[in-house]
Amino acid sequence: MKPSDPFGSESRLQPNHDSSEVPGDTREEESVGPKRLHPLTLVQRLIVSLPGLFFILWPLFRETDSTAWINLIIAGLYALFVLPWIVVYYMRFRYWVTPTEMIIHSGVMTRRERNIPIDRIQNIEIEQAPLQRLLRTAKVAVYTAGSSNAEGILEYVSIDEARDIRASVRQLQTEIKREEGWTASVGAHQSMAEKRMSVPAEREELATEPHSAVPLFQMSTQRAFLSGAFHFSLLYIAGIFSLIQYIEPDPTIFFSGLLRGPMEPWKATIDASPLTAIAFGIFAAVFLGWATGVLLTVNKNYRFSITLQDKKLHRRNGLLTLAEGTIPLKRIQSLIIRTNPVMRFFGYYRLEVQTMGIDLKESGFQLAAPCARQDEIEPFLAAIGGLPFPTDWNPVSPITMRRFSLRYSGLVVLALAGIYYFFPEIFPVAWLGLLVIPVILRLSVARYRNMGYALGDKGLSIRRGIFKQHIWLIPIGKSQTFTLGANYFQRRLGLENLYIDTAGASPMVAAELYDIPAETAHSLLESLYSRFQRRD
Repeated sequence: MKPSDPFGSESRLQPNHDSSEVPGDTREEESVGPKRLHPLTLVQRLIVSLPGLFFILWPLFRETDSTAWINLIIAGLYALFVLPWIVVYYMRFRYWVTPTEMIIHSGVMTRRERNIPIDRIQNIEIEQAPLQRLLRTAKVAVYTAGSSNAEGILEYVSIDEARDIRASVRQLQTEIKREEGWTASVGAHQSMAEKRMSVPAEREELATEPHSAVPLFQMSTQRAFLSGAFHFSLLYIAGIFSLIQYIEPDPTIFFSGLLRGPMEPWKATIDASPLTAIAFGIFAAVFLGWATGVLLTVNKNYRFSITLQDKKLHRRNGLLTLAEGTIPLKRIQSLIIRTNPVMRFFGYYRLEVQTMGIDLKESGFQLAAPCARQDEIEPFLAAIGGLPFPTDWNPVSPITMRRFSLRYSGLVVLALAGIYYFFPEIFPVAWLGLLVIPVILRLSVARYRNMGYALGDKGLSIRRGIFKQHIWLIPIGKSQTFTLGANYFQRRLGLENLYIDTAGASPMVAAELYDIPAETAHSLLESLYSRFQRRD
Protein backbone atom coordinates (compact mmCIF):
# COMPACT_ATOMS: atom_id res chain seq x y z
CA MET A 1 0.00 0.00 0.00
CA LYS A 2 1.27 3.48 -0.83
CA PRO A 3 2.20 5.73 2.08
CA SER A 4 0.36 9.01 2.39
CA ASP A 5 0.07 11.98 4.69
CA PRO A 6 -0.54 10.35 8.12
CA PHE A 7 -2.78 13.11 9.37
CA GLY A 8 -4.48 14.24 6.18
CA SER A 9 -8.22 13.82 6.49
CA GLU A 10 -8.57 13.42 2.72
CA SER A 11 -5.66 11.03 2.25
CA ARG A 12 -6.91 7.79 0.78
CA LEU A 13 -5.93 4.14 1.00
CA GLN A 14 -4.61 3.22 -2.43
CA PRO A 15 -3.96 -0.44 -3.28
CA ASN A 16 -0.70 -1.09 -5.03
CA HIS A 17 -1.22 -2.30 -8.59
CA ASP A 18 2.41 -2.43 -9.67
CA SER A 19 2.42 -5.37 -12.08
CA SER A 20 6.18 -5.77 -11.76
CA GLU A 21 5.86 -7.26 -8.26
CA VAL A 22 4.75 -10.75 -7.36
CA PRO A 23 1.12 -10.85 -6.17
CA GLY A 24 0.94 -10.81 -2.44
CA ASP A 25 4.06 -8.73 -1.83
CA THR A 26 1.91 -5.68 -1.24
CA ARG A 27 1.28 -6.93 2.30
CA GLU A 28 4.98 -6.38 3.11
CA GLU A 29 5.00 -2.74 2.07
CA GLU A 30 4.80 0.16 4.43
CA SER A 31 1.26 0.72 5.68
CA VAL A 32 -0.67 3.96 5.65
CA GLY A 33 0.10 5.98 8.78
CA PRO A 34 -2.35 7.27 11.42
CA LYS A 35 -5.17 9.36 10.02
CA ARG A 36 -7.85 11.60 11.49
CA LEU A 37 -11.54 11.67 10.80
CA HIS A 38 -12.92 14.14 8.31
CA PRO A 39 -12.81 17.74 9.66
CA LEU A 40 -16.55 18.09 9.05
CA THR A 41 -17.01 15.49 11.80
CA LEU A 42 -16.90 18.41 14.23
CA VAL A 43 -19.78 20.13 12.47
CA GLN A 44 -21.83 16.94 12.27
CA ARG A 45 -21.38 16.05 15.92
CA LEU A 46 -22.34 19.59 16.88
CA ILE A 47 -25.52 19.41 14.81
CA VAL A 48 -26.40 16.00 16.28
CA SER A 49 -26.04 17.42 19.81
CA LEU A 50 -28.49 20.29 19.14
CA PRO A 51 -31.71 18.28 19.76
CA GLY A 52 -30.57 17.55 23.31
CA LEU A 53 -29.97 21.25 23.85
CA PHE A 54 -33.39 22.04 22.38
CA PHE A 55 -35.22 19.73 24.82
CA ILE A 56 -33.33 21.32 27.72
CA LEU A 57 -34.38 24.80 26.60
CA TRP A 58 -37.96 23.80 25.69
CA PRO A 59 -39.42 24.77 29.12
CA LEU A 60 -38.09 28.31 28.63
CA PHE A 61 -40.51 28.78 25.73
CA ARG A 62 -43.50 27.34 27.61
CA GLU A 63 -43.06 28.54 31.19
CA THR A 64 -42.68 32.01 32.60
CA ASP A 65 -42.23 31.22 36.28
CA SER A 66 -39.01 31.72 38.21
CA THR A 67 -37.87 28.09 37.89
CA ALA A 68 -37.34 28.26 34.12
CA TRP A 69 -33.86 29.82 34.58
CA ILE A 70 -32.64 26.47 35.94
CA ASN A 71 -32.97 25.02 32.44
CA LEU A 72 -30.86 27.88 31.10
CA ILE A 73 -28.09 26.99 33.58
CA ILE A 74 -28.33 23.30 32.58
CA ALA A 75 -28.08 24.31 28.90
CA GLY A 76 -24.97 26.36 29.68
CA LEU A 77 -23.35 23.43 31.48
CA TYR A 78 -24.33 21.17 28.58
CA ALA A 79 -22.57 23.45 26.10
CA LEU A 80 -19.58 23.92 28.43
CA PHE A 81 -18.84 20.19 28.62
CA VAL A 82 -20.20 18.76 25.36
CA LEU A 83 -18.54 21.16 22.91
CA PRO A 84 -14.98 20.74 24.27
CA TRP A 85 -15.59 16.96 24.46
CA ILE A 86 -16.44 16.89 20.73
CA VAL A 87 -13.25 18.75 19.85
CA VAL A 88 -10.96 16.67 22.09
CA TYR A 89 -12.50 13.41 20.88
CA TYR A 90 -11.83 14.43 17.29
CA MET A 91 -8.25 15.50 18.02
CA ARG A 92 -7.40 12.21 19.79
CA PHE A 93 -9.10 9.85 17.33
CA ARG A 94 -6.76 7.98 14.95
CA TYR A 95 -7.15 5.06 12.61
CA TRP A 96 -5.03 3.31 10.01
CA VAL A 97 -4.80 0.10 8.05
CA THR A 98 -1.70 -2.10 7.98
CA PRO A 99 -1.13 -5.22 5.87
CA THR A 100 -2.26 -7.36 8.81
CA GLU A 101 -4.74 -5.32 10.88
CA MET A 102 -6.94 -2.28 11.16
CA ILE A 103 -6.04 -0.09 14.16
CA ILE A 104 -8.33 2.45 15.85
CA HIS A 105 -7.26 4.71 18.73
CA SER A 106 -10.07 6.63 20.44
CA GLY A 107 -11.24 8.01 23.77
CA VAL A 108 -10.94 11.18 25.82
CA MET A 109 -10.61 10.26 29.47
CA THR A 110 -10.18 6.54 28.79
CA ARG A 111 -8.00 5.69 25.81
CA ARG A 112 -8.96 2.67 23.72
CA GLU A 113 -6.92 0.85 21.14
CA ARG A 114 -8.62 -1.64 18.84
CA ASN A 115 -6.56 -3.95 16.66
CA ILE A 116 -8.79 -5.78 14.19
CA PRO A 117 -7.03 -8.50 12.15
CA ILE A 118 -7.62 -8.08 8.44
CA ASP A 119 -8.42 -11.76 7.90
CA ARG A 120 -11.11 -11.62 10.64
CA ILE A 121 -13.08 -8.76 9.09
CA GLN A 122 -16.33 -10.09 7.65
CA ASN A 123 -18.24 -6.96 6.75
CA ILE A 124 -17.54 -3.27 6.28
CA GLU A 125 -20.79 -1.33 6.19
CA ILE A 126 -20.97 2.21 4.83
CA GLU A 127 -23.89 4.38 5.91
CA GLN A 128 -24.89 7.88 4.85
CA ALA A 129 -27.64 9.77 6.65
CA PRO A 130 -29.06 12.90 4.98
CA LEU A 131 -26.51 15.16 6.66
CA GLN A 132 -23.63 12.92 5.59
CA ARG A 133 -24.93 12.83 2.02
CA LEU A 134 -25.01 16.62 2.00
CA LEU A 135 -21.44 16.86 3.33
CA ARG A 136 -20.11 13.92 1.26
CA THR A 137 -19.08 11.98 4.36
CA ALA A 138 -20.01 8.52 5.64
CA LYS A 139 -20.03 6.30 8.71
CA VAL A 140 -17.93 3.12 8.46
CA ALA A 141 -18.73 0.12 10.68
CA VAL A 142 -16.39 -2.89 10.80
CA TYR A 143 -17.72 -6.33 11.81
CA THR A 144 -15.74 -9.48 12.53
CA ALA A 145 -16.57 -13.17 12.76
CA GLY A 146 -16.74 -13.17 16.55
CA SER A 147 -18.59 -9.94 17.28
CA SER A 148 -22.26 -9.27 17.90
CA ASN A 149 -21.72 -5.53 17.39
CA ALA A 150 -19.39 -3.44 15.29
CA GLU A 151 -15.76 -3.90 16.35
CA GLY A 152 -14.80 -0.51 14.98
CA ILE A 153 -16.73 2.59 13.93
CA LEU A 154 -15.42 5.61 12.04
CA GLU A 155 -17.71 8.63 12.38
CA TYR A 156 -17.08 10.24 9.92
CA VAL A 157 -14.78 9.95 6.91
CA SER A 158 -15.22 11.12 3.32
CA ILE A 159 -17.31 8.81 1.15
CA ASP A 160 -14.30 8.20 -1.11
CA GLU A 161 -12.17 7.31 1.90
CA ALA A 162 -14.87 4.92 3.17
CA ARG A 163 -14.95 3.07 -0.14
CA ASP A 164 -11.16 2.99 -0.31
CA ILE A 165 -10.99 1.44 3.17
CA ARG A 166 -13.38 -1.29 2.11
CA ALA A 167 -11.57 -1.90 -1.19
CA SER A 168 -8.17 -2.02 0.51
CA VAL A 169 -9.32 -4.47 3.17
CA ARG A 170 -10.83 -6.72 0.52
CA GLN A 171 -7.60 -6.63 -1.50
CA LEU A 172 -5.51 -7.45 1.56
CA GLN A 173 -7.84 -10.34 2.41
CA THR A 174 -7.49 -11.68 -1.14
CA GLU A 175 -3.71 -11.48 -0.91
CA ILE A 176 -3.74 -13.29 2.44
CA LYS A 177 -5.83 -16.10 0.93
CA ARG A 178 -3.51 -16.33 -2.06
CA GLU A 179 -0.51 -16.46 0.25
CA GLU A 180 -2.08 -19.18 2.37
CA GLY A 181 -3.11 -21.24 -0.66
CA TRP A 182 0.30 -20.90 -2.28
CA THR A 183 2.10 -21.85 0.93
CA ALA A 184 -0.07 -24.92 1.40
CA SER A 185 0.49 -26.05 -2.20
CA VAL A 186 4.30 -25.88 -2.01
CA GLY A 187 4.93 -27.26 1.48
CA ALA A 188 5.75 -26.02 4.92
CA HIS A 189 9.52 -26.75 4.85
CA GLN A 190 10.64 -24.30 2.18
CA SER A 191 11.59 -20.77 3.10
CA MET A 192 9.46 -17.91 1.84
CA ALA A 193 12.23 -16.66 -0.43
CA GLU A 194 12.71 -20.09 -2.02
CA LYS A 195 8.99 -20.41 -2.66
CA ARG A 196 8.80 -17.06 -4.44
CA MET A 197 11.76 -17.92 -6.64
CA SER A 198 10.77 -21.52 -7.41
CA VAL A 199 7.04 -21.49 -8.12
CA PRO A 200 5.85 -18.04 -9.24
CA ALA A 201 3.73 -19.62 -11.99
CA GLU A 202 1.84 -21.77 -9.51
CA ARG A 203 1.14 -18.78 -7.38
CA GLU A 204 -0.24 -16.88 -10.37
CA GLU A 205 -2.66 -19.75 -11.05
CA LEU A 206 -4.10 -19.40 -7.56
CA ALA A 207 -5.01 -15.76 -8.21
CA THR A 208 -8.59 -15.65 -9.36
CA GLU A 209 -10.23 -12.87 -11.30
CA PRO A 210 -13.18 -11.18 -9.62
CA HIS A 211 -16.53 -12.47 -10.81
CA SER A 212 -19.19 -10.19 -12.23
CA ALA A 213 -22.07 -9.21 -9.97
CA VAL A 214 -25.22 -11.33 -10.27
CA PRO A 215 -28.42 -9.46 -9.28
CA LEU A 216 -30.57 -11.54 -6.94
CA PHE A 217 -33.29 -9.14 -5.84
CA GLN A 218 -34.24 -5.55 -6.52
CA MET A 219 -37.27 -3.78 -5.10
CA SER A 220 -39.26 -1.05 -6.83
CA THR A 221 -40.57 2.09 -5.15
CA GLN A 222 -44.12 0.73 -5.20
CA ARG A 223 -42.94 -2.47 -3.51
CA ALA A 224 -41.14 -0.40 -0.85
CA PHE A 225 -44.44 1.32 0.07
CA LEU A 226 -46.17 -2.06 0.06
CA SER A 227 -43.58 -3.50 2.47
CA GLY A 228 -44.18 -0.51 4.74
CA ALA A 229 -47.93 -1.08 4.71
CA PHE A 230 -47.37 -4.71 5.75
CA HIS A 231 -44.87 -3.78 8.46
CA PHE A 232 -47.18 -2.66 11.26
CA SER A 233 -45.58 -2.13 14.67
CA LEU A 234 -47.02 -1.01 17.99
CA LEU A 235 -43.72 0.71 18.75
CA TYR A 236 -44.56 3.53 16.35
CA ILE A 237 -47.95 4.01 18.03
CA ALA A 238 -46.27 4.07 21.45
CA GLY A 239 -43.86 6.67 20.12
CA ILE A 240 -46.73 8.86 18.91
CA PHE A 241 -48.46 8.66 22.31
CA SER A 242 -45.19 9.43 24.11
CA LEU A 243 -44.58 12.47 21.93
CA ILE A 244 -48.11 13.74 22.49
CA GLN A 245 -47.73 13.28 26.25
CA TYR A 246 -44.44 15.17 26.28
CA ILE A 247 -45.67 18.08 24.17
CA GLU A 248 -49.11 18.11 25.85
CA PRO A 249 -51.01 19.84 23.06
CA ASP A 250 -54.31 21.59 23.69
CA PRO A 251 -57.02 19.05 22.69
CA THR A 252 -59.24 21.85 21.37
CA ILE A 253 -56.52 23.11 19.04
CA PHE A 254 -55.54 19.55 18.12
CA PHE A 255 -59.02 18.48 17.04
CA SER A 256 -59.74 21.83 15.40
CA GLY A 257 -56.73 21.27 13.19
CA LEU A 258 -57.83 17.76 12.24
CA LEU A 259 -61.55 18.32 11.80
CA ARG A 260 -61.53 20.41 8.70
CA GLY A 261 -62.91 19.94 5.23
CA PRO A 262 -64.72 16.57 4.92
CA MET A 263 -64.30 15.97 8.68
CA GLU A 264 -66.15 19.17 9.65
CA PRO A 265 -69.53 17.41 10.29
CA TRP A 266 -67.86 15.20 12.93
CA LYS A 267 -66.77 18.19 15.02
CA ALA A 268 -70.07 18.69 16.83
CA THR A 269 -70.45 14.95 17.51
CA ILE A 270 -66.96 14.71 18.99
CA ASP A 271 -67.46 17.83 21.12
CA ALA A 272 -70.70 16.39 22.51
CA SER A 273 -69.41 12.89 23.31
CA PRO A 274 -66.21 12.32 25.34
CA LEU A 275 -66.18 8.62 24.37
CA THR A 276 -66.28 9.54 20.69
CA ALA A 277 -63.42 11.98 21.24
CA ILE A 278 -61.37 9.27 22.96
CA ALA A 279 -62.10 6.77 20.18
CA PHE A 280 -61.20 9.33 17.53
CA GLY A 281 -57.97 10.18 19.35
CA ILE A 282 -56.98 6.52 19.54
CA PHE A 283 -57.81 6.04 15.86
CA ALA A 284 -55.76 9.11 14.93
CA ALA A 285 -52.77 7.89 16.97
CA VAL A 286 -52.99 4.40 15.42
CA PHE A 287 -53.21 5.87 11.94
CA LEU A 288 -50.27 8.21 12.56
CA GLY A 289 -48.27 5.30 14.00
CA TRP A 290 -49.05 3.16 10.95
CA ALA A 291 -48.21 6.00 8.55
CA THR A 292 -44.96 6.65 10.44
CA GLY A 293 -44.04 2.98 10.13
CA VAL A 294 -44.70 3.10 6.39
CA LEU A 295 -42.49 6.16 5.92
CA LEU A 296 -39.67 4.74 8.03
CA THR A 297 -39.81 1.43 6.18
CA VAL A 298 -39.76 3.18 2.81
CA ASN A 299 -36.79 5.27 3.93
CA LYS A 300 -34.95 2.08 4.87
CA ASN A 301 -35.95 -0.18 1.96
CA TYR A 302 -36.03 2.32 -0.90
CA ARG A 303 -34.33 0.80 -3.95
CA PHE A 304 -33.30 -2.21 -1.90
CA SER A 305 -31.03 -4.43 -3.97
CA ILE A 306 -28.97 -7.58 -3.35
CA THR A 307 -26.26 -8.80 -5.72
CA LEU A 308 -23.96 -11.81 -5.52
CA GLN A 309 -20.27 -11.29 -6.28
CA ASP A 310 -17.12 -13.09 -5.17
CA LYS A 311 -19.08 -15.32 -2.77
CA LYS A 312 -20.54 -12.31 -0.97
CA LEU A 313 -23.95 -10.72 -0.90
CA HIS A 314 -23.72 -7.00 -1.56
CA ARG A 315 -26.63 -4.97 -0.20
CA ARG A 316 -27.55 -1.37 -1.00
CA ASN A 317 -30.65 0.41 0.27
CA GLY A 318 -32.02 3.66 1.64
CA LEU A 319 -33.75 6.88 0.63
CA LEU A 320 -32.57 9.55 3.05
CA THR A 321 -30.04 7.28 4.77
CA LEU A 322 -28.01 5.24 2.29
CA ALA A 323 -26.46 1.99 3.52
CA GLU A 324 -24.05 -0.37 1.80
CA GLY A 325 -22.89 -3.67 3.25
CA THR A 326 -21.73 -7.18 2.44
CA ILE A 327 -22.62 -10.59 3.83
CA PRO A 328 -20.10 -13.41 3.14
CA LEU A 329 -21.87 -16.56 2.04
CA LYS A 330 -19.77 -18.66 4.40
CA ARG A 331 -21.18 -16.73 7.37
CA ILE A 332 -24.81 -17.53 6.47
CA GLN A 333 -26.09 -20.19 8.86
CA SER A 334 -29.74 -20.44 7.91
CA LEU A 335 -32.52 -18.62 6.10
CA ILE A 336 -35.87 -17.55 7.46
CA ILE A 337 -39.02 -16.61 5.58
CA ARG A 338 -41.51 -14.48 7.49
CA THR A 339 -45.07 -13.60 6.61
CA ASN A 340 -48.38 -12.67 8.21
CA PRO A 341 -52.01 -13.22 7.21
CA VAL A 342 -52.19 -10.01 5.17
CA MET A 343 -48.89 -10.62 3.37
CA ARG A 344 -49.77 -14.26 2.80
CA PHE A 345 -53.16 -13.27 1.32
CA PHE A 346 -51.40 -11.14 -1.30
CA GLY A 347 -48.65 -13.74 -1.83
CA TYR A 348 -45.71 -11.84 -0.29
CA TYR A 349 -42.91 -12.95 1.99
CA ARG A 350 -39.96 -11.42 3.83
CA LEU A 351 -36.64 -13.24 3.41
CA GLU A 352 -33.82 -12.92 5.94
CA VAL A 353 -30.49 -14.67 6.41
CA GLN A 354 -29.19 -15.60 9.83
CA THR A 355 -25.52 -14.72 10.03
CA MET A 356 -22.72 -15.51 12.42
CA GLY A 357 -20.51 -12.69 13.53
CA ILE A 358 -22.28 -9.79 11.83
CA ASP A 359 -24.28 -7.19 13.73
CA LEU A 360 -27.24 -8.89 15.43
CA LYS A 361 -29.78 -6.33 14.41
CA GLU A 362 -33.29 -7.58 13.68
CA SER A 363 -32.89 -10.49 16.15
CA GLY A 364 -29.76 -11.89 14.50
CA PHE A 365 -31.05 -11.86 10.94
CA GLN A 366 -29.92 -9.71 8.03
CA LEU A 367 -32.60 -8.58 5.61
CA ALA A 368 -32.30 -10.12 2.13
CA ALA A 369 -35.71 -9.40 0.55
CA PRO A 370 -38.15 -7.13 2.44
CA CYS A 371 -41.19 -7.97 0.32
CA ALA A 372 -40.97 -10.67 -2.35
CA ARG A 373 -43.10 -13.27 -4.04
CA GLN A 374 -42.26 -16.96 -4.00
CA ASP A 375 -40.94 -16.92 -7.58
CA GLU A 376 -38.60 -14.07 -6.60
CA ILE A 377 -37.32 -15.94 -3.54
CA GLU A 378 -36.63 -19.26 -5.25
CA PRO A 379 -33.71 -18.02 -7.44
CA PHE A 380 -32.26 -16.36 -4.35
CA LEU A 381 -32.41 -19.60 -2.39
CA ALA A 382 -30.82 -21.54 -5.24
CA ALA A 383 -27.97 -19.03 -5.56
CA ILE A 384 -26.97 -18.85 -1.91
CA GLY A 385 -27.76 -22.27 -0.51
CA GLY A 386 -29.44 -24.58 -2.94
CA LEU A 387 -32.39 -25.08 -0.57
CA PRO A 388 -35.76 -25.14 -2.37
CA PHE A 389 -38.82 -23.24 -1.25
CA PRO A 390 -40.70 -25.95 0.72
CA THR A 391 -44.19 -26.85 -0.46
CA ASP A 392 -44.88 -30.33 0.97
CA TRP A 393 -45.04 -30.32 4.76
CA ASN A 394 -45.15 -33.16 7.26
CA PRO A 395 -47.56 -32.32 10.10
CA VAL A 396 -46.92 -32.68 13.82
CA SER A 397 -49.22 -34.65 16.11
CA PRO A 398 -52.87 -33.48 16.21
CA ILE A 399 -52.62 -33.76 20.01
CA THR A 400 -50.90 -30.38 19.90
CA MET A 401 -54.34 -28.78 19.38
CA ARG A 402 -55.61 -30.31 22.62
CA ARG A 403 -52.52 -29.26 24.57
CA PHE A 404 -52.69 -25.68 23.28
CA SER A 405 -56.43 -25.24 23.93
CA LEU A 406 -56.32 -26.79 27.41
CA ARG A 407 -53.29 -24.75 28.44
CA TYR A 408 -54.70 -21.36 27.49
CA SER A 409 -58.32 -22.12 28.36
CA GLY A 410 -57.07 -23.15 31.79
CA LEU A 411 -55.35 -19.79 32.17
CA VAL A 412 -58.60 -18.00 31.32
CA VAL A 413 -60.52 -20.03 33.91
CA LEU A 414 -57.87 -19.37 36.58
CA ALA A 415 -58.00 -15.66 35.83
CA LEU A 416 -61.78 -15.61 36.19
CA ALA A 417 -61.55 -17.58 39.45
CA GLY A 418 -59.11 -15.00 40.79
CA ILE A 419 -61.44 -12.17 39.80
CA TYR A 420 -64.39 -13.94 41.47
CA TYR A 421 -62.41 -14.37 44.70
CA PHE A 422 -60.72 -10.96 44.95
CA PHE A 423 -63.11 -8.70 43.00
CA PRO A 424 -66.59 -10.27 43.19
CA GLU A 425 -68.27 -6.95 42.40
CA ILE A 426 -66.98 -6.99 38.80
CA PHE A 427 -67.44 -10.72 38.18
CA PRO A 428 -70.90 -10.29 36.55
CA VAL A 429 -69.06 -8.55 33.72
CA ALA A 430 -65.75 -10.47 33.90
CA TRP A 431 -67.36 -13.86 33.25
CA LEU A 432 -67.82 -12.74 29.66
CA GLY A 433 -64.15 -13.64 29.36
CA LEU A 434 -65.32 -17.20 28.76
CA LEU A 435 -66.12 -16.06 25.24
CA VAL A 436 -62.37 -16.12 24.63
CA ILE A 437 -62.32 -19.93 24.85
CA PRO A 438 -63.90 -20.51 21.40
CA VAL A 439 -61.27 -18.15 19.99
CA ILE A 440 -58.55 -20.23 21.65
CA LEU A 441 -60.00 -23.39 20.09
CA ARG A 442 -59.92 -21.77 16.66
CA LEU A 443 -56.34 -20.60 17.19
CA SER A 444 -55.28 -24.10 18.20
CA VAL A 445 -56.48 -25.40 14.84
CA ALA A 446 -54.68 -22.62 12.93
CA ARG A 447 -51.49 -23.29 14.89
CA TYR A 448 -51.62 -27.00 14.03
CA ARG A 449 -52.18 -26.33 10.33
CA ASN A 450 -49.31 -23.84 10.18
CA MET A 451 -46.78 -26.09 11.93
CA GLY A 452 -44.77 -28.77 10.15
CA TYR A 453 -41.42 -29.80 8.71
CA ALA A 454 -39.88 -30.83 5.39
CA LEU A 455 -36.66 -32.86 5.20
CA GLY A 456 -34.60 -32.67 2.03
CA ASP A 457 -31.18 -33.82 0.89
CA LYS A 458 -29.57 -30.47 1.67
CA GLY A 459 -31.41 -29.34 4.76
CA LEU A 460 -34.41 -29.22 7.04
CA SER A 461 -37.30 -26.76 6.82
CA ILE A 462 -39.45 -25.89 9.84
CA ARG A 463 -42.69 -23.92 9.73
CA ARG A 464 -44.42 -22.39 12.74
CA GLY A 465 -46.67 -19.50 13.74
CA ILE A 466 -50.28 -18.36 13.85
CA PHE A 467 -50.34 -14.65 13.02
CA LYS A 468 -46.64 -14.27 12.24
CA GLN A 469 -45.54 -17.33 10.34
CA HIS A 470 -41.85 -18.31 10.28
CA ILE A 471 -40.22 -20.78 7.92
CA TRP A 472 -36.65 -21.81 8.74
CA LEU A 473 -34.44 -23.25 5.98
CA ILE A 474 -31.45 -24.85 7.70
CA PRO A 475 -28.61 -26.38 5.65
CA ILE A 476 -27.44 -29.66 7.16
CA GLY A 477 -23.80 -28.56 7.12
CA LYS A 478 -24.58 -25.44 9.17
CA SER A 479 -26.31 -27.30 12.01
CA GLN A 480 -24.52 -27.26 15.35
CA THR A 481 -26.71 -29.56 17.44
CA PHE A 482 -29.90 -31.61 17.07
CA THR A 483 -31.81 -31.80 20.34
CA LEU A 484 -34.89 -33.76 21.35
CA GLY A 485 -36.72 -32.83 24.55
CA ALA A 486 -40.06 -33.36 26.26
CA ASN A 487 -41.70 -32.25 29.49
CA TYR A 488 -43.66 -34.51 31.82
CA PHE A 489 -46.99 -34.11 30.00
CA GLN A 490 -45.41 -34.65 26.58
CA ARG A 491 -43.74 -37.85 27.74
CA ARG A 492 -47.10 -39.17 28.97
CA LEU A 493 -48.58 -38.42 25.54
CA GLY A 494 -45.64 -39.82 23.55
CA LEU A 495 -44.57 -36.43 22.15
CA GLU A 496 -41.21 -34.67 21.80
CA ASN A 497 -39.82 -31.33 20.63
CA LEU A 498 -37.01 -30.98 18.09
CA TYR A 499 -34.58 -28.05 18.31
CA ILE A 500 -31.97 -27.24 15.64
CA ASP A 501 -29.16 -24.96 16.78
CA THR A 502 -26.96 -22.97 14.41
CA ALA A 503 -24.05 -20.65 15.19
CA GLY A 504 -25.27 -17.20 16.16
CA ALA A 505 -28.96 -18.19 16.34
CA SER A 506 -31.21 -15.87 18.29
CA PRO A 507 -33.05 -17.49 21.25
CA MET A 508 -35.95 -15.12 20.56
CA VAL A 509 -36.56 -16.71 17.13
CA ALA A 510 -35.61 -20.36 17.66
CA ALA A 511 -35.94 -23.07 15.02
CA GLU A 512 -37.93 -25.48 17.17
CA LEU A 513 -40.68 -27.92 16.27
CA TYR A 514 -43.24 -28.88 18.94
CA ASP A 515 -45.26 -32.02 19.66
CA ILE A 516 -43.82 -34.56 17.23
CA PRO A 517 -44.73 -38.21 17.85
CA ALA A 518 -41.78 -39.74 19.71
CA GLU A 519 -41.15 -42.45 17.12
CA THR A 520 -41.22 -39.90 14.28
CA ALA A 521 -38.96 -37.55 16.22
CA HIS A 522 -36.27 -40.19 16.75
CA SER A 523 -36.48 -41.29 13.11
CA LEU A 524 -36.12 -37.65 12.02
CA LEU A 525 -33.13 -37.18 14.32
CA GLU A 526 -31.41 -40.26 12.84
CA SER A 527 -32.03 -38.99 9.30
CA LEU A 528 -30.58 -35.59 10.16
CA TYR A 529 -27.49 -37.09 11.75
CA SER A 530 -26.99 -39.46 8.81
CA ARG A 531 -27.13 -36.57 6.34
CA PHE A 532 -24.79 -34.56 8.54
CA GLN A 533 -22.17 -37.34 8.47
CA ARG A 534 -22.17 -37.72 4.70
CA ARG A 535 -22.40 -34.01 3.87
CA ASP A 536 -19.94 -32.63 1.34
